[in-house]
Amino acid sequence: MILASPLHAPGVQVEWLDANPQHLDTGRTDVAGFLGMAERGPLHAAVKLESVRQFHTSFGAPIERACLAYAVEGFFANGGRTCWVVRVADPLTAQPARLRVILAGASFVLEALSAGAWGNEIQVETVWGPTGIVALNASEQARSQRIELASPDGPPAQQTAATERTLLGVPASSLPELSPDLLVKVVADDARATGGWHASAAARAALAGGSDGLDALHPHHFSGNPDPQAHAPWGIDALDRIDGVSLVAAPDLMLGGFTEAATRDAQIAILGRCIARRDRIALLDLPPVGLRAALAYRRRLPDETSFGALYYPWIRIDDPLRLGGKLRTIPPSGQVAGMFARCDRLRGVHKPPANELLEGVWDLSERIDASAHAELNDAGVNAIRALPGRGVLVLGARTLHRDLEWRYINVRRLFSMIEEALEEQMQWLTFEPNNPRLWKDVERAVGGFLERMYRAGMLDGASADDAYSVRCDASTNPPSGTGDGRVTCLIGIQPPYPAEFVIVRIGVTRSGIAGEQKGALDG
Repeated sequence: MILASPLHAPGVQVEWLDANPQHLDTGRTDVAGFLGMAERGPLHAAVKLESVRQFHTSFGAPIERACLAYAVEGFFANGGRTCWVVRVADPLTAQPARLRVILAGASFVLEALSAGAWGNEIQVETVWGPTGIVALNASEQARSQRIELASPDGPPAQQTAATERTLLGVPASSLPELSPDLLVKVVADDARATGGWHASAAARAALAGGSDGLDALHPHHFSGNPDPQAHAPWGIDALDRIDGVSLVAAPDLMLGGFTEAATRDAQIAILGRCIARRDRIALLDLPPVGLRAALAYRRRLPDETSFGALYYPWIRIDDPLRLGGKLRTIPPSGQVAGMFARCDRLRGVHKPPANELLEGVWDLSERIDASAHAELNDAGVNAIRALPGRGVLVLGARTLHRDLEWRYINVRRLFSMIEEALEEQMQWLTFEPNNPRLWKDVERAVGGFLERMYRAGMLDGASADDAYSVRCDASTNPPSGTGDGRVTCLIGIQPPYPAEFVIVRIGVTRSGIAGEQKGALDG
């Protein structure tokens, strides 16, 4: 870097600055990814959302046979701030609604922006000017889109420049969350749009031929395209391409009408993707069955991975689709993901996501008593219980792993966060001179990172020496390793294991009752 010299003699002075970043930070761990069925929206493509309104703008209203909309709403209601949503359907049978428009001897096709029967509700009408038809107006419920024509009774102009949007009469400029095109796009004429609407003769027509692609839905549409030669992503394939997702949920997998074996295989495939990436955990639902059948289902899932967690039973929430104030029973993974995000934001990823309230949940499909809770806990299933005066709470923080070291969710997620932070923020190491100075830089950067985590309460130990250790020197980098271009840094971490059980001992003495309490719930 060349700087003007601060010395008295005029001239230029060259100063060398240390460009190596020495400060590492923890990344976000509260971003969720959802797979499910929706009314509209792009198929098998991840869409980033930061509000419930954005979900309804992109994916429409809730549909009867799915719970994705309720899961995403529960995510935000419980403290989530950012999620990615992938709409799942059979891409071969899902079709957008279309309408062939014949105008002044020319023809073109209006096509709904996404596949689905929702597009069959789009109505198109002519807009007349002094010299003829000057535009077409497409409308569906409260949304409308104006399509300008290049000339009266002529084909459409450039759509990107001429499309105007309104929602309930609000100008498009005040609706930043809306996508540029609300309803339809202009495509080349093709055989898929049968018939034709002579716009000059009829004032109004409807799009037709839209289908949801749900009748041919298969578990592979959730768990990924089984064809290794195919380039089109399915389900988890789309989330696999998104960096920063820490939680994965597919509540609609339980509502697809699949066999138990097919559903389980899809969950195992999703779990495998999380294991491969090592930066996210799968929040899995159990089928809507009784306790015995749920435990039997659990035994057929892997028990040597910490990248998944199970929750039982299903929850009951308000359902605006059903009149009379009725409740709807859905899988809990969406609301649980929001609770995870809330804990991460308020306390940190080291906090066990348990003993926490599920907002917006009014009841459970099955009431869990202490005996059933013990069975679920021993099987590695996190129980959701309704407690008098406290509401509906998640009372479990276990992964699918049976060994103590990786039994708890907060331990797994803490290590994943540290791994990802080190991987992403230490790229400056590549091609640096492999010498003791570099080893000291690495040791200093990693040590400072772990020290800040310890001071924030994210690591356990009476002192920093008990909480973590870092070594990057000649003992970890012998000539045999450095000769191959490797730098090795050994890190030891003491995670905060949760106080899962509380023991209160009470004895009667001559002077009264003496009590002794062991442990404390991590709330």
